[in-house]
Amino acid sequence: MPGMAIRPGLWPRERPRHTESRAEERVYEALAAQLPEGWFAWHSLRLRVGEKFDGEGDFVFAIPGRGLLVLEVKGGSIELKDGRWFQNGRELRPPPREQALKLAHELAGRLRKEGCPPPAFGVATCFPDTAFDAGPTQDDLVGRVLGSQDLAWMGKALPPLVERCLPAPFDVPKHWIDRIHNLWGETWTPKLALGHRAKLDADRLVKLDERQLAVLQLVSGNESLLVEGGAGAGKTLLAREAAVRFAAEGKRVLVLCFTAALARWLAEQTKVDGITVQTVRGLAVELLRQAKLEVGDYSSATFWENVSLRAASEALPKVAERWDVVIIDEAQDFSAGDWLLVTELAQERRLWAFHDPAQAFWPDRALPQDRSWARCSLRQPYRCPAGIQALAERCLGRPHDETAVAAAVKDGTIRLVRCPRRSAVPDKVALEVDKLLSEKLAPGDIAVLSVGGRSHEDSVLRPGQVGRHKLVPATDAELESHVVGETFLRFKGLERPAVVVTDLHLLEPADRAVRLHIAITRALAVLRIVAAAEDFDPQLFPGS
Repeated sequence: MPGMAIRPGLWPRERPRHTESRAEERVYEALAAQLPEGWFAWHSLRLRVGEKFDGEGDFVFAIPGRGLLVLEVKGGSIELKDGRWFQNGRELRPPPREQALKLAHELAGRLRKEGCPPPAFGVATCFPDTAFDAGPTQDDLVGRVLGSQDLAWMGKALPPLVERCLPAPFDVPKHWIDRIHNLWGETWTPKLALGHRAKLDADRLVKLDERQLAVLQLVSGNESLLVEGGAGAGKTLLAREAAVRFAAEGKRVLVLCFTAALARWLAEQTKVDGITVQTVRGLAVELLRQAKLEVGDYSSATFWENVSLRAASEALPKVAERWDVVIIDEAQDFSAGDWLLVTELAQERRLWAFHDPAQAFWPDRALPQDRSWARCSLRQPYRCPAGIQALAERCLGRPHDETAVAAAVKDGTIRLVRCPRRSAVPDKVALEVDKLLSEKLAPGDIAVLSVGGRSHEDSVLRPGQVGRHKLVPATDAELESHVVGETFLRFKGLERPAVVVTDLHLLEPADRAVRLHIAITRALAVLRIVAAAEDFDPQLFPGS
């Protein structure tokens, strides 16, 4: 937009400002998906008048050529009884609209004094947890209230709302939108250390978003369900939530995955009666023991490839224990023998599987084709920041947002650390870990991931330490208090706020895309890629 310092869109860009209000988070998510083109919107704009805060606008909209609108959000169950407003049964003070109206007048007055008034201004109210066919008849609210039924159609609901709430515009100087953005930034945008940003991300990830919960509700009746989703789409969280819900119904639930680290994390996060968490091959060993059969030589190269097949054919007929529901996470990693065991366990029982074809590392492993699956897709990744997700998609050769990658590099979310020679890489990894710790991240917030193998003589992980930092595997009991040092494969399904990817010189052309994609998408907040300059592929990494 000519002459304007900022681009249209929703601010903050990646997630709402910290708030205890789930209602505001829901409105933010709706706006992130459907803000009308060319509009500006800010979450949580505060103004100071004198020595005290005059108020806060939950959401402030600027529509070029039309004016500004302050949207007040009231969560919970809202109703009007005997002329008084109630929220979750308690009287609402102040009533709807009053806070927004005061903020709108103060903001318009501030802009007017600074010589950049908006063309017009007004206020509206949103009750994101309350649905209704007809809005309240209180005169100042008529036609000026949105409900939960409008969230899914926010792009269509907002323009007519603005027309009802704003008077006719008049000609004004053009820089009033820039000034609102400055006020929003100067009043309440402290620079967050990476550790604080990671904490906000962790709080956001505790809950499944509304769309995922809706999916779970819709598919809950399926006996055989296959859920497909990319990295960060919430497959593991959804699998865990499904297990908890089935257990609450009194069902015995078996949750299976491929890696021991993911199984350990799931078990820690799902301490619920009726739920058993295991790796598929760890369960096979346990079944052989229960059947009092010889387990075999763990160190044998063929032992782990055959153990599931042996458990299915030899142990299951002798073991009485069965589960009502079998749930599989990272199903793309299961071999034919693993699937045979699963199929036997799930005979005449409910079987749900969650998988990501893009992270299928073994080309000879595939989902069974002889089962009649109901299918469901999780399309929206939400774990990684936009720039990290875009870089991961770039590694796979998929369509991606180049501007998001560039922005993430610029703001430090992604940093590419080029070393003059390969021998300098371990020291640079240690330095990056030190920098992350200085940004208020804890050792347990950081993972150093090799895209090669731990046992390779040139791997950064092999010494078990970088600089002064001990590296522990993802299965270690001290996981939460130490920096994790792990291969990309053993860390599948897990994540950390900060991820350092290294050992790029060990990449093989045939599978480098999948290895990098898996490693990169483990990062919840920040990504560092450390390698010799010669090992950065300029087609994959910006500025190489």
